[in-house]
Amino acid sequence: MRRKHTTTEMMKGYIAESLLILMRTRSFEEIKINEITAKAGVNRSTYYRNFQSKNEIVIFYFKKILYEFLEVYSEESISLENYLHKMFTHFYNYKKELLLICKQGLSNLLLESLHEMFSNAARSSSLTFEEKCKKYYHTGGIYNTLLLWFDDDMSTTPERMSEITISILPKGFVQ
Repeated sequence: MRRKHTTTEMMKGYIAESLLILMRTRSFEEIKINEITAKAGVNRSTYYRNFQSKNEIVIFYFKKILYEFLEVYSEESISLENYLHKMFTHFYNYKKELLLICKQGLSNLLLESLHEMFSNAARSSSLTFEEKCKKYYHTGGIYNTLLLWFDDDMSTTPERMSEITISILPKGFVQ
């Protein structure tokens, strides 16, 4: 069934969800574009208007998760502890999908998504070099902590992950 009356974001979402469904039973490399579009109920032209590769679908999915989190976080002024707890909890809500992506060897695409989101802010000409360094440092720290958590099948609770992360910050760390 072809989809009608949909937005570009909806179409991208259908494509991403279809890829994830297909990845439950087959390897990422084996999945063909025509299988994704058939499962999503969209034309191949819709796929090619929105994505250049299957990797871009995964990057879109990561960004979707990140933007959802940032929308909530940006509305509040919260402590670093609460920020980390909310972040780990948000990612935990996508546990099944994130572990599936990582088990397929695609976790490197998360770094690209994080880097794009946080480094875009760091490119602002109004930021000092030190402020830019903080953004890049944050990106790497979040990425590596998430990778470790994914490698452990996210068995540690979000609460404990935020406690561990806070405990390893350098003495005198300023947010």
